[in-house]
Parts: sequence; C-alpha cells; structure tokens
Amino acid sequence: MRKYLEAGVSHAQVTREKAEEIVKDLVKAGEVRAEEAQDAVKDLVERSRKSSEALTERVRTEVKDQLAKLQPATQADLDALAKRVAAVEKKTRAPARKPAARKPAAKKPAAK
Repeated sequence: MRKYLEAGVSHAQVTREKAEEIVKDLVKAGEVRAEEAQDAVKDLVERSRKSSEALTERVRTEVKDQLAKLQPATQADLDALAKRVAAVEKKTRAPARKPAARKPAAKKPAAK
C-alpha cells in the first residue's frame, strides 16, 4: 500500500478530496481498513505537501544555479550603461563648434 501512495504523491499534488477518493478506493479493495482511512488521508495529503515543497525548493535551487552560470546584468550594470549612453547622446547632440576663421589665402604673384 505504501508504494501505491508514494507513487501517487510523487506524480502530482494531491488535494484532500482526491486523497479521500484514493483512500476510499483502497478501503474498497481491502488494502486499508476503514478505521485507518482518515489517517491514510492525512498521511497522503501531508506527503503531497512535502513533495510539492521539495520540488519547489529544487526548482528554486536550479534556477538560482543557472542564473549564476549565465551571469545576467545586474541593476547596477544597467544603470552604469544607461549613464554612458546618456553621455554619448549628449555629446552627439551638442551644437557643433564653428571652425576657426580662416585667413584669406595670400595671393601669389603671377608668373611672368
């Protein structure tokens, strides 16, 4: 019976109603006595909750590990980059300086 319960819990989260349905089937099949049914329901729901929590923790850990490997940009990185872009944009928008006034070219004497 325990293997049956563990297999069911390992594949999906079990609601109290679903647990009661499973245990009712086990009582009918004679694998669980009617007196043990409520304890079996509680046990199944508790195992399901623990299994879900363990899965959630495994997923969190894996996501954290994968993000660490990817080394995504931090908010500080993005802020620094935004400042650099703003500085470049400011430079390119600044009015162009007028070139220095040129002296008129000296006339060359005509060749004779």
